[in-house]
Amino acid sequence: MKKLLFIAAAALLYACGGGHEGHDHAGHDHGDHDHAEETVATPVNMYGAEFDTTGAQPINSLTSMLADNGTADGVFAARIVESCQKMGCWMKIESPSEGEMMVFMNDHEFFVPKTGVSGLDCYITGSAYYDTVSVDFQKHLLEDANAAQEEIDAITEPKFEMAFNATGVVIKGYEGSEEEMEEGHDHDHDHEGDDHDHDHDHDHDHAEEMETTEG
Repeated sequence: MKKLLFIAAAALLYACGGGHEGHDHAGHDHGDHDHAEETVATPVNMYGAEFDTTGAQPINSLTSMLADNGTADGVFAARIVESCQKMGCWMKIESPSEGEMMVFMNDHEFFVPKTGVSGLDCYITGSAYYDTVSVDFQKHLLEDANAAQEEIDAITEPKFEMAFNATGVVIKGYEGSEEEMEEGHDHDHDHEGDDHDHDHDHDHDHAEEMETTEG
């Protein structure tokens, strides 16, 4: 009888211990699972300030917005033609009304990939404006794009055009990595020289500038 009681007590102790150990193990796995779900990596296709792309307007709406209000702020959808090959500090996008339009990365606060973005759709947020682009700066942009010397030398006149100052950019379908983008930046590339100043005056009267240019 004592032997049976001993066996029963041992079995009960084993069952309690086994059940407790199993509970701890299950709890540990559940904790790891929750942690994995809560950890979300920042997507590599978002650059600069984060923003909501819902309700983005087509890029061709900029011309009428500028004509009506003198300013055009918001989120816009476009397609990328190319980006700066030296630093990633600008993109050129398709614009039905302008042909192509320059997008600058808010005074070099952030950069976009130098390669792998041509033909991809994107969202940009910030402000559009008109500005006169000097001969020197036009040539500088062509140098950034690794253009042929003949194309650079052909620039002889300033031009008046629309541009966009972006505070954030989302590039859809970009398959590169953050590491590749960082390694590709040429931090010695100088965009701050006096000959290439593109700190635009957003307060100027673009209608008056257009009349002067046309005259």
